[in-house]
Amino acid sequence: MNAIDDALKRLFNSFKNKGGYKGREMKRVFQLRRYIEWKGLTKEEKLFAKRLFFMPIVAYFVFVFINQNSLALIVLICIYFAYKKFEKGTLTK
Repeated sequence: MNAIDDALKRLFNSFKNKGGYKGREMKRVFQLRRYIEWKGLTKEEKLFAKRLFFMPIVAYFVFVFINQNSLALIVLICIYFAYKKFEKGTLTK
């Protein structure tokens, strides 16, 4: 697999008219094993992991709230739009 990758890099670099391939370190997007080793993470990685792991929990509670109070939310939104519609006729500074 490494030989194929090197061949592809050389092929793409020949189209770009670059001399040689400059290796770059890949940015880690999501690696579960890395997040398990909590002490070795930077502050930014810890914050990203907290957001990543707690987002489904927060989404679940938001979904349950909307599901239980959907009628009340629809009525409040309708009242808001009716207020905005009738407010347009008033004087503004």
